[in-house]
Amino acid sequence: MRKGWSVTYGKKHMPTPNELLAFGERWRPYRTVASWYMWRACQRAGPAALRKIRPAKVRRKREPAHAARMSPRPRRS
Repeated sequence: MRKGWSVTYGKKHMPTPNELLAFGERWRPYRTVASWYMWRACQRAGPAALRKIRPAKVRRKREPAHAARMSPRPRRS
């Protein structure tokens, strides 16, 4: 589904599940039909086009600076 969305809308990255959920609200009450179109887009694009799609960009939470300093020391054997 996510790759189909990327193919259909010409994006290089797959959307995150939350982004796709928000986008799906535009299709309400025809979201099932939209999902069928996305699956079909994947089938028609072929494997070569699907390999070009990158995973979703995920922002990672930053670790507080003091947490890095407070890490435990490695054990000696």
